[in-house]
Amino acid sequence: MERAKELFLNYSGNQYYMDLDGVGHEYAAYHIPRETEELWAQEYISGFLASEPQGKEALRAYSVVTELAGKDKRDGVWEKCLYYPLRSGHLDDVTILFMLPGSFRMAERAARKRGFSREDAGAYLRELDGYIRQVRERAEAGTLTRAADYVMQEFSDPVYVEGYLNGLRKKWVSEF
Repeated sequence: MERAKELFLNYSGNQYYMDLDGVGHEYAAYHIPRETEELWAQEYISGFLASEPQGKEALRAYSVVTELAGKDKRDGVWEKCLYYPLRSGHLDDVTILFMLPGSFRMAERAARKRGFSREDAGAYLRELDGYIRQVRERAEAGTLTRAADYVMQEFSDPVYVEGYLNGLRKKWVSEF
């Protein structure tokens, strides 16, 4: 069971990627019931939301969370995962910037599967716009926070940061 759980979480429960890497048959041989996979997804998401990972660890974990959130049936969990980058006070700006595309993909899938409405999209955009204003001000002041392992010249440039965020926002608006 431990090996099956490891495979499930390493591949975010995606059988296609397991098959690509040649471990799909191994995972299939365990005959894991859907309920067990849902329990593993819930455990992982709950652990992620309760912890405060930083930098690359946070990005890797959030990538798994965005994939597993679709498997979680509990009320409110999906929304917590969607808003996580914008509402986590412990993350540095650059980590949040890298998390936003994953958050957008999660919302795009939710629009099809969960009935994410135009009002929901508008509320998310308002929160994103507030974050964009804050980041723009910090970028202009030269006070953007960053994790030591993400010292990237691009994110020191206010014009680059604004272009990056505006590009994400335009893609988001075009989806809704």
